[in-house]
Amino acid sequence: MADFPKSVQHFIAEFKELIGRSPSPATSYIPRPYRNAVIRARDCEIEDIELRADIAINQAKLNVFKFPANYLPGCDLLSDSGTTTMTIQQWSQLLLGDEAYGSNEGYFKLQQQISNTFGERWYCKEKQLTYDGSTRYFDDREKRADFFIFHQGRSAEFAFFNTLIRSLDVKPAASKASNNWDRSEFHYIIPSNGHFDTTEDNIHAAGIFPENLQDKSDINFRGNMDLDRLEQLLFEAGDRVPLVYITITNNTGGGQPVSMANLKAARLLTEKYDVPLFIDACRFAENAFFIKRREAGYESRTITEITHEAFENADGFHISFKKDGLVNIGGGLAIHRDGLFSEKYPDFTEALNDHQILVEGHPTYGGLAGRDIMALLEGLRTVVREGYLAHRIGQVERFGEALEARGIPVMTPFGGHAVYIDMDQFFGFDRSRDPEFRGISFTALMLIAGHRLCELGIFAFDKQWVTGDIDDPEKRVNNVRCAIPRLAYEDQDLLACAEAIALLYNQRDRIPGVNVDFGLDKTLRHFKADFSFRK
Repeated sequence: MADFPKSVQHFIAEFKELIGRSPSPATSYIPRPYRNAVIRARDCEIEDIELRADIAINQAKLNVFKFPANYLPGCDLLSDSGTTTMTIQQWSQLLLGDEAYGSNEGYFKLQQQISNTFGERWYCKEKQLTYDGSTRYFDDREKRADFFIFHQGRSAEFAFFNTLIRSLDVKPAASKASNNWDRSEFHYIIPSNGHFDTTEDNIHAAGIFPENLQDKSDINFRGNMDLDRLEQLLFEAGDRVPLVYITITNNTGGGQPVSMANLKAARLLTEKYDVPLFIDACRFAENAFFIKRREAGYESRTITEITHEAFENADGFHISFKKDGLVNIGGGLAIHRDGLFSEKYPDFTEALNDHQILVEGHPTYGGLAGRDIMALLEGLRTVVREGYLAHRIGQVERFGEALEARGIPVMTPFGGHAVYIDMDQFFGFDRSRDPEFRGISFTALMLIAGHRLCELGIFAFDKQWVTGDIDDPEKRVNNVRCAIPRLAYEDQDLLACAEAIALLYNQRDRIPGVNVDFGLDKTLRHFKADFSFRK
């Protein structure tokens, strides 16, 4: 271990001692709503601590995105996006995929499933003759929405915002390639309760300023939109707001839900100021579950009924199916034909269709294989089952409670897909030590322990770091996210991760800072940067 810094040598010894302990017996009263049909053996051993240290320091340069996943024997909590373990029902559907280049069978079934999942408002099939066994019938319902398939959510975001900016009268003043985050330099603004990092960067790259207006005052719905600030923005600059965006659940804000009341009130405001409302629907089912459990009047409603009611308020929505689609790939964008957005931008859908053909392929497969579409159909049916959601969100809560019981400062109440560790409280708030980026140090040491987490704090999110304008406490986000993949881990795995986190917390004064050796001034720097431990 002579080649490792002394601080790393210390934690290697501590991790070895940790994995040698005898586990305590666990107690459980409710079985999982599924059973294992297949497993995958790990390719590495938890005991290979020095090997992981060598890879983390010398190969991955302490960047969790660069660490090879096959060397992780513990929990990979980097993301819940596309990391779902699919069900055997989904795997069976893969065999039924129609790989035709144009108008594959799955495309029309997906169109029908979109309206089943999100409501009749989003019916998107053209009138057509349909065969059902030996019966022929004509579906004469009017098409109400246009639905566009993409290979993943951020591809849909990129297409949406870049097509939008070409539809606007005033062209962006800010350079798309710049690190300019000065709001005064942008003509257009898109407000949200909380843009996620890639959404925010796609908006910025299109030359529009992404504004975050989260309201944390309701303890049950800390992902809400701040309606007072939204109305002030719409009153003062409504002609510069091409649309309002609501993210459910609010990922950047801690995976926190948005209430139905807040969503409806936001809709009334956008109608008042003649501005379209869009939903980032990546975790729509998890948000509906929180509404059912926490919002008065929804206790007896089904997840599907709540989802339908929520999406009645939108002029369109974008979704990464890699979250609540329960699949490993796929994204989509729906636009209501009679909504305010279509009224304001009548040529938008044709321009978006052109982009889709040029970049993703024929609109009926949109960058996906036919088998992927069939797996998605089954995923959308599964995700609204209350038993599944109760276990999925319950597992997140149990992991959060395990961290809380060990003294770890975590964001509460727990969100739907992840537990967020507050790095300011973890290390003791000291702004002068921000340049050490100790959230990065923490996640690097967790790699050595065998688990992967993600820093979503002052390195990933604080765009103002480059200019030094980081003094607004309301804009400060300094978390490490533990995003739990769906159906992938059992509680035993997560408890092992919790013990490793607790070990570092109990010896946090010995955790070194990091140097940023490459990428401090780069866009999307958390994906690209190289780090080294400080001596």
